[in-house]
Amino acid sequence: MNRKVVSQLARDGTNLYIASVVLLAIGLGVLCEVRYGYPDDWWAVGALALLGASTWWLPATSSDGRVHFTADNVVILAAIPIVGPLGSGLVSLIMAAATRRRIPLRRRLFNMAAVVSTTMLSAIAYGLAGGTFAAASLVGPRELIWHVGAPIVIADLALLLANAFIVAGVIRLSAGIPLRLQVLDMLASSGLTQFAYGIIAFLVVIMWLPGQMGAVAILVALAPLAGARWALLQYGEERDARERALGALVTAIETRAPVLEGHSGRVSAMAGLMAQELGLGPKEVADVRTAGLLHDLGRVVVAPGRQGADDVASAALRGAAMLQGLPFLAGASAVMEEVARASSPDATGSVAANIIRAADEYDLMLHSDEGIGPLAAISRVRARRLSTPDTDRVLEVLTRVVRLHDGAADGVAATS
Repeated sequence: MNRKVVSQLARDGTNLYIASVVLLAIGLGVLCEVRYGYPDDWWAVGALALLGASTWWLPATSSDGRVHFTADNVVILAAIPIVGPLGSGLVSLIMAAATRRRIPLRRRLFNMAAVVSTTMLSAIAYGLAGGTFAAASLVGPRELIWHVGAPIVIADLALLLANAFIVAGVIRLSAGIPLRLQVLDMLASSGLTQFAYGIIAFLVVIMWLPGQMGAVAILVALAPLAGARWALLQYGEERDARERALGALVTAIETRAPVLEGHSGRVSAMAGLMAQELGLGPKEVADVRTAGLLHDLGRVVVAPGRQGADDVASAALRGAAMLQGLPFLAGASAVMEEVARASSPDATGSVAANIIRAADEYDLMLHSDEGIGPLAAISRVRARRLSTPDTDRVLEVLTRVVRLHDGAADGVAATS
């Protein structure tokens, strides 16, 4: 199919999906108004919205580039028992509308509709789990845990799942990334932190209602989180410095071998997608991505007397040796050593090594002077390999990823 036609279909599908999420938000708002009514305390709605909106102005932080710690989820979850389902939806709407980020109108509309929908879905889950909207009348820790704490944990889980599926849906239509991969990736990167938000929200509700602290409860509960964000910001800056160092290594590789320009990035992207498809854990996927990015590092230094005659295995071993002593690259170094041991066509190896080898060979063939297409390149990779269950499984995943991403993501696959 013509690339322009495919692009237009993707845009139309994305627009239709955004419209459906907007309608979902409106429908849930009507449902919550009919079933639960309007908020009793509009002052609390305004206070929560103001405090929640202020969290958008804090710097975004991440411990590893994937796991993000944000305070707005705490406000959203705490708002459910304090101002009810419709009130929490209004709080989340104001928060999303007040974001400082400059984004296109279509994306902003989707973000607002998505956050409102996920908030009210989690509020409905809270009510279905036995949560009370009159927590101020509860007496004793047992009642608070059973009628506020446990339901907030259920609402927290519902919020996580609803957000994962709604966001993964729009990414699937706009970028072609499989829904399952996106959902699993978001759940893996946000699950534990999301659970922590539920616990903090429970403490906010206790201080706000039975403790009669009001809006001050948010400030008290978020103070430790703000400290954690600051610490993570420092770590994030250190991580960015490491990323710049990796970029410098890739530049050195491409300067040494200009024919490989862009090759490292493409192999890293393809290898990461394959690792996700094979169900590897987040740490293993990260190591595979980094190993794919640096798999040609050994080419920067040529062994004495081996100019023009160096082999893949020795280059891979040198690359792995160059990374030794760098703890944050220890996993990638181990993968590169495995690639070196499995460099011959009839060798087996770990799943990670097979992924790097397959992605490397595929990209080199795809971007060779012969101008062959993706499926032909995969056939040639398959012909070079000894057929084993492990290698066949990796090549099947390579084929699946190429077909899913052909024309959908830069550098992942080219058209035939």
